[in-house]
Amino acid sequence: MPKQDPAIAAHLEWLGFVRPTGLVVSAPALARHGATLDRRDVDGHERLKACVDGDAAPQPVLRDFRAFASKVLDWRFIPQGYAGTPEAPIPPELEVRLPDTGEVLRPTFAVRKEPAGRKAASKPTNGNGAEASPWQLLVDVRPPDEPLDRVTRSKAGTDASPHGRMERLLRGTGAPAGLLCNGATLRLVSAPRGESSGWLDFRVADMVQTAGRPIAAAMRLLLNEQRLLSVPKEKRLAGLLAESRKFQNEVSERLASQVLHALYELLRGFQAAHDTSKGELLATPLKDNPDDIYRALLTLVLRLVFLLYAEERDMLP
Repeated sequence: MPKQDPAIAAHLEWLGFVRPTGLVVSAPALARHGATLDRRDVDGHERLKACVDGDAAPQPVLRDFRAFASKVLDWRFIPQGYAGTPEAPIPPELEVRLPDTGEVLRPTFAVRKEPAGRKAASKPTNGNGAEASPWQLLVDVRPPDEPLDRVTRSKAGTDASPHGRMERLLRGTGAPAGLLCNGATLRLVSAPRGESSGWLDFRVADMVQTAGRPIAAAMRLLLNEQRLLSVPKEKRLAGLLAESRKFQNEVSERLASQVLHALYELLRGFQAAHDTSKGELLATPLKDNPDDIYRALLTLVLRLVFLLYAEERDMLP
């Protein structure tokens, strides 16, 4: 059995702890682009604990997102790279007006893909050839302990959760990633236009524990200023998210090929059994509706895939 790449194994470990919903980042894509996890990030862990109110009930929280971002993620909030400060307010292009109620969605902070003033080789485009958003990450800071998935009615009459509003904001602006923070949880959201969304939660209560150091290290690896603004474009957060989806598409294509191969093997087995029975085993379905045999075998294979997936994620008793 081939030995697993240690860099991939390290990412699989923290991803197993946070249990993402849908696709955000994949371990092979992170390792392929040199995003190596520092499991012994003691300095970052100590800086995180210094920003946390450990006496808060019922769990420790981050009271000041900007202080946390400055001290833990090394964000300098320079106007060339960030918006949401007095020096660089949120621009109109990052506001999304909901047509049904007129409510305007806007982030608290935003991070560019490329610092303003730096000359780019070409204008970035999305998969359809249209010009892509110049913004990489939108941040929505919520009141302490506000549930990120609780649906509430806004003043404009919109029924949505903070998470739902973030997805609409991402799809409306074209930004590749969003970050929700309610003090107790930092939720990284990916919601590309025309694709299914995914998210993962960095829970503060988990990260401040010694055993949670890999989670805190992963959070710093993905969200620190160097990752967002300084490394080569393909290694930045937006690039890692795009590469993860591309890798997942490759995996899906391979899985589809394997499922088809398994289906043909099963079909050949039934054909052999039918021949052994001298044409009696499948005589009735072949006479009445032969397509039912193919459909039934395909259903069986897909149900097995579903059961294996559920077992892998400990969803079965």
